[in-house]
Amino acid sequence: MKKLTITLFMALAVALGVTAQAQERPWMKYITPSGYFQAGFNTNQNFDNSFYIKRARISLGGKVVESDRFGTLEYKVQAELANSPKLVDYFLKYTVCKEFGIQVGQFKNPLSIENSECPPLQLEFIDYSLLVQRFVRMSTTDLSGISSTGRELGLQFYGNLLQMSDGHSLISYNVAVFNGNGINKLDDDKRKDVVARLRIYPLKDLYFAGYYTRSLGPHSEIMPEYNDYDWYIYDRYGGGVFYNGKHAWFRSEYMAGHTHGFRAAGAYATAGYKLGTKWAFGLRYDYFNSNTRAEGNIQHYYSASVSWRPVKFFRLQLDYTYKMDPGIAPIHLVNLMTSISL
Repeated sequence: MKKLTITLFMALAVALGVTAQAQERPWMKYITPSGYFQAGFNTNQNFDNSFYIKRARISLGGKVVESDRFGTLEYKVQAELANSPKLVDYFLKYTVCKEFGIQVGQFKNPLSIENSECPPLQLEFIDYSLLVQRFVRMSTTDLSGISSTGRELGLQFYGNLLQMSDGHSLISYNVAVFNGNGINKLDDDKRKDVVARLRIYPLKDLYFAGYYTRSLGPHSEIMPEYNDYDWYIYDRYGGGVFYNGKHAWFRSEYMAGHTHGFRAAGAYATAGYKLGTKWAFGLRYDYFNSNTRAEGNIQHYYSASVSWRPVKFFRLQLDYTYKMDPGIAPIHLVNLMTSISL
């Protein structure tokens, strides 16, 4: 804890120093520091409780080129300082035009809406949905056995098509190729994960999404005793809808896929209301079945959340979750977390 505290203060000092120098040196306008810190306390009906540090991140980013003629070239480097320090983001992103861009490095996987479109400082709940935690490599409970904060190392093409009269684009696409074996790692199995996502915006604040991913390439010999071809299939497919208006939001997704011979499926639905800029209230239902070919593998979570943001850089969240996991008694979990951003 002492080392982490010292590191955070040093990182904050560097960020503030960069901001101050930007006023004196013109080239510093290409370097924008940012960061945030999230910590909290949780407890359940059995009084099992703990203080925790969820995230402590600092990043540098900026736009190196920004013009109508040459497009926009931007970069980002972000480090996680809590728990197990590591680099989580490092990428270059070149938007040639509205219709086409290319991104290379380590960044969020476009699989699912919540993973790529809802960063921690904007997520309505303290924890991500079960679908994201178990299908998109967000946490240690992911079915693949890989925990990579929802990120991968690879290459992505993206763009927006068919501009409407109010300025928004009707179609958005992402096509990406990743190593598929976690962050900060070279490819170790000669396979690549190919991801495709398509979003359609009938309204500026409303879109529908569909996505698919599959590992392509030679089979790994990690488990040679399994001769069933299904053992080697790794895929995910699904879709969802997201409405994010001025006062209310609604988001729901469904995803299914195969991992090591098992088929799993999950879904969630969340809705809420924003009272001005300070208060937000939300409800969420989570469903996940880790093996659809057998009984007794279903999780049901029911959550309620309230958040208070009195100023832009500070947010306090309170979540209640009723967890029904297979094989154990239901859990009533209360979670309180504060977020401070730079």
